[in-house]
Amino acid sequence: MNILVLEASTSSAKAMVYSSEGEILREHSAPYRGREFSVAVQNPQKVLEGLLTVGKEAAEGFPIDGISLGGTWHSLLLADRAGRPKTDCYTWAYTGAADTAARFRQDEGETVRYYHKTGCMTHSTYPFFKWLHLGEEGLSLRPGDQLMTQGSYIYYQLTGQAVESVSMASGSGFLNLHSRTWDGELLERASLGEENFPRLEEHTYTSSLRGDMAGILGLQAGIPVIPAHPDGALNQVGSGALGDGVMTLSAGTSGAIRMAFDRPYLPVHPSIWCYCAPGKYLAGAATSGCTNCLDWFAGQVLGGRYSLRELDQMAEASGPDTPVFLPFLFGERCPGWHDSRLGGFLGVKGSHSPGQLYRAILEGALFNLYQCYEVLTREAYSPREIRASGGVMKSPLWLQMLADIFGREITVHPSEQASMLGAAALGLTALGAMDSPERFPVGEGKVICPNPENRVLYQEKYARYRESYARVL
Repeated sequence: MNILVLEASTSSAKAMVYSSEGEILREHSAPYRGREFSVAVQNPQKVLEGLLTVGKEAAEGFPIDGISLGGTWHSLLLADRAGRPKTDCYTWAYTGAADTAARFRQDEGETVRYYHKTGCMTHSTYPFFKWLHLGEEGLSLRPGDQLMTQGSYIYYQLTGQAVESVSMASGSGFLNLHSRTWDGELLERASLGEENFPRLEEHTYTSSLRGDMAGILGLQAGIPVIPAHPDGALNQVGSGALGDGVMTLSAGTSGAIRMAFDRPYLPVHPSIWCYCAPGKYLAGAATSGCTNCLDWFAGQVLGGRYSLRELDQMAEASGPDTPVFLPFLFGERCPGWHDSRLGGFLGVKGSHSPGQLYRAILEGALFNLYQCYEVLTREAYSPREIRASGGVMKSPLWLQMLADIFGREITVHPSEQASMLGAAALGLTALGAMDSPERFPVGEGKVICPNPENRVLYQEKYARYRESYARVL
């Protein structure tokens, strides 16, 4: 049995063919290009077209038994009754709702109640606040309109069914985390009804691929399609981390750390988020600045003169003298949840080279993740193992920094695409080839050990980072 995985990530369209024999048969990806794309606002139809293109390339020559979709938490778009987009898709990085969220935060009691009901913070990341903001800007509903994510929009186009996975919906701020249903009180506050949202389904649900979409993909019409699940939850599945004591750490466009629980995990004081995963709940923390900061520096600051690999080499040769970098070019999520926090360099000297500045960005992104690690382990517990995946795996320097800063052994996932493997696991489960996503086989990973001498150096640098973080808002 072969599963075609299609993942609409923040920055690229990805496809993988995975066999029930445990083999990745083919992978394809392509970055989004054009004026329709930014990190924060994207054209949903163009994302779909990019996904269909890489999907067709990946699937060519293989019998495909099912399709499993992946995406990102916190996106929002408005579609009409025919499923046509009426707005762009606003991603997790869209901070236009910062003022709306700030007004909501003024009522501390309401903020705490909202958190304990949804597992979501009062922050512009969440579609609940995006929708309130867009309403303030004059956007209104017509009969038959629906609020979708990029994932449910793609699912509708592929199957004709308006369906949202419970896991994806749990990052919207509209879902009651405890009942796993749309929350009536929050819908009323937003002047919405359940009819304005896709139908909620769990991870075992499937619907049939439409004939026209099958023709574009070069596949057989009618094969089952699994609804889109968020890459964070899929990463946990694909890393074999649905059990106790395993933390996943992913460093892609943004960064995140997560641990699985059997029931909602919500500290008394809002700090870490909690969402639904297939058969579990995830508590974690996420940052807004990771490889997007590297891309900004390489592209907009240095004008594309150097590849990231070349900058890695320059950073490694530059030595430890670096300024502080605050990775909040796209606002802040964890740990402070300040939508409008700004990023940049502090303590830059005229002698600092591009390599030293780039090294500072690598350090700053990991320091922000380490801040999140401190919060999560203080509120929950210290994991017995940390499994890493994502863009960090491409850089030996960054991986070693990660181990040194965390002062922990880091297990590197055998594949960079843990979230796509998680989607494959859901596909195999829904099609009956596997009993549970928890049984997904994960190969042995490489272990990166911390260097004690570097650990001391980074503790000193982290103290400087925390001082700068406290001063700048």
